Amino acid sequence: MQVLKDNSDRALLEKIIFEQKFDIALETTEGLKELGARLINGVPGELEFSFLVPPKSTQGNGVVSGGTLMTMLDYAMAYTVLSKLPFGKTCATTSITVNMQSPAAPKLLKVTGRVDRVGRQVAFARSEIHDVEKNSLIANASATFFVMDVNLG
Repeated sequence: MQVLKDNSDRALLEKIIFEQKFDIALETTEGLKELGARLINGVPGELEFSFLVPPKSTQGNGVVSGGTLMTMLDYAMAYTVLSKLPFGKTCATTSITVNMQSPAAPKLLKVTGRVDRVGRQVAFARSEIHDVEKNSLIANASATFFVMDVNLG
């Protein structure tokens, strides 16, 4: 007999949002651990994260690398899409567009994710990174995600 499985990240988000227990460290992947990711606040379809960017994530000019910024934007969108999906569903990024607005120092940054629409097979989302101290936009992104069943096992 096959048992339906769930995406563990989706299930964790559902629990946190239902219990309204925010400011939670997200350590479900090495990337999230490395970036000091925390879920600060949210509702299904709109989540707020903080990332404590380490100095080793900088490029030669001492600012946070574009790849690191893109990773944070993608995590925010993917997790926000997961927050809208039911048990047994997951998603994968299919296309992402990133716009860098201003440089960022390696420090605590705020990232918001918003879902525009979730269809049967495709979801659309946006995200933004802000430097809270400077009250400035660092980068923004939009992406599409393939919505699929979690593998049966």
